[in-house]
Amino acid sequence: MQHPPIKLFDTHAHFFTNDTRAYPIDVSGAREGEEAARRRLAENPATAEKILALWDKCNVAGGTAVQYNTMYKTDNSYAIDVAAAHPDRVAAVLILKAAEPETPTLLRSLAKGGNVAGLRLFGYPDANGEYPWLDSPAALKTWEEAAALGLTMVVMYAPGRPSPAAIGRIATLARRFAPMTVAIDHCGWPALDKGDEGALGAEHLVLADVPNVSFKFTHINVSRFAEAGIDSARYLRRLVDTFGAGRVMWGSDFGNTKAAYETMAEQAVAATALLDERERAAVLHDSGWRLFMRRRQPA
Repeated sequence: MQHPPIKLFDTHAHFFTNDTRAYPIDVSGAREGEEAARRRLAENPATAEKILALWDKCNVAGGTAVQYNTMYKTDNSYAIDVAAAHPDRVAAVLILKAAEPETPTLLRSLAKGGNVAGLRLFGYPDANGEYPWLDSPAALKTWEEAAALGLTMVVMYAPGRPSPAAIGRIATLARRFAPMTVAIDHCGWPALDKGDEGALGAEHLVLADVPNVSFKFTHINVSRFAEAGIDSARYLRRLVDTFGAGRVMWGSDFGNTKAAYETMAEQAVAATALLDERERAAVLHDSGWRLFMRRRQPA
């Protein structure tokens, strides 16, 4: 890390524990395979103790406990308990199924009872390439509840490539539920085209005039760019030029992405090489802290 170390805020950390008696797991459908997921859980859990120690080492002031679907699906117990135990450092971002009729009531119960800052929605396209789980009539009730609770709505759509269909729906929903902030995971999967290095696709530019949409620039973006020969610093410069530093924030994806945390932090700092000091502070700390922590803490 640079000296003096640069303060970070991690908007995308996945916590999970090998205490499966207290926190039962459900690894069905794990991308790595169920046995591999169980082995990783047993041998290398991303517990609160481990992550907080890494944060201390890397000058990370705080961050979010993003519910880890791979291990727990929609049982948010561990993320909520971590955030409740460390309210000065961690806020929980839940995962629930937006289109289920019981979700708004469950969301209110969980948010009222814990240190919850956001709700994350995740899903794949249907056979027509559309994303109705984002804005079906039942899902809209979930959006309404999240807005009423003052939460940030975090959206991750799959698979990992830019989708005008998904981003168009996100833009419409963000306008409808403004001023609630909508944070898009992994910057909405920018295209990996070295010939367009540092540029943004038209599907992302439609969000330029939707000021309550923010972007999480994560280690997944950094690693995918590196594999494609794309300069993360040039991409991040263009992202900030287009949307402003206040709408961009860093997240590690630790607990899911298997790089060392120290490497993630160092590469995050390196990706801000073309930003000025104010922009760097915003992307690496201030934007995420303001969105997920400031409103959870008393003035």
